[in-house]
Amino acid sequence: MVMVETGERLHMDGPITPECVRAWNNAYVSSRMADSVWFPKQLTSFRGRFRRRTLQDLVLVDVEADPFGVRFTGDSPVTQYIGVSVNTRTFSERVVFGDHREYVVSAPVEVWDATTLVESEILGPMSQTVVLVPKPALHMSRSNSLILDEAVIEGDQATLRLLRGVLLTIAAEADRLSPTAISAARNVVVELLLSAVQEYRQPSKAAVSESMRLSVSRWIDDHLHLGHVLPARAAEQHGISVRSLHRLFADSDESFGSLVRRRRLERAYRDLLHTGDMVQTIAMRWGYADASHFINDFKRVYGSTPASYRKVWQKVPDRDAGA
Repeated sequence: MVMVETGERLHMDGPITPECVRAWNNAYVSSRMADSVWFPKQLTSFRGRFRRRTLQDLVLVDVEADPFGVRFTGDSPVTQYIGVSVNTRTFSERVVFGDHREYVVSAPVEVWDATTLVESEILGPMSQTVVLVPKPALHMSRSNSLILDEAVIEGDQATLRLLRGVLLTIAAEADRLSPTAISAARNVVVELLLSAVQEYRQPSKAAVSESMRLSVSRWIDDHLHLGHVLPARAAEQHGISVRSLHRLFADSDESFGSLVRRRRLERAYRDLLHTGDMVQTIAMRWGYADASHFINDFKRVYGSTPASYRKVWQKVPDRDAGA
């Protein structure tokens, strides 16, 4: 293991050892990013870069890493902050809530609150910039959950897009900013985040539609294993017509069918990386008509077959020769 640890920086590349686990864990815990970290059992080596800086009372972290997971506890110091994650590489993340709800999220920018989170797992190679904002700066108490019964805002607000751009610029220029500029940058981040949270809570027509889309998305996640996930059934379960269901998704960047295909592939991708199950087994588990449909979908998105991808990233023994 090549490991370089200098103050606020950490670079690791090599076999996973107890020393590696401790170093990555210490970096996350000391930065208020999690209460503990863990690595997939199938992963034998790990590459990761971690850098922490501060903007007065804000914590700014840059991370590039192979798959890993983090856990949270209810009385953790992490719950004193609201996090904003700006993903600079496309990847998916499995999020588990305290009531055992589980979702896979993937967005350019996510706002999250660890108050009701239990676990988060990065499902592929990742790269992101994260800022942690103290709740008092947002006029919130430690026990407040960010948005009612949720802990993650995974949306496409104009304010969130602006916040994403601001954070990437700050991350690139932070070392060259004067104290006055750092103070101004800190205030811009806080005001934009506060605006994004307030906009999300407004009971507008757009918010109602977003809430319904989120509910449909949850329903899809809960029924993927049954095979066919039909619009008619989803509409019936939500008390709307099929036409209204399709209209609901017309205002987003993804149709109902596209969402089903993406969620199904994300679940299969997770199993491919974290189990030794055969490709055929994984395909059947998540409702593909057969293994060939899964292989074609996977290759279209990830550029290689499931078996080839597994060999490169997880080093799981090949049980799918020719897949």
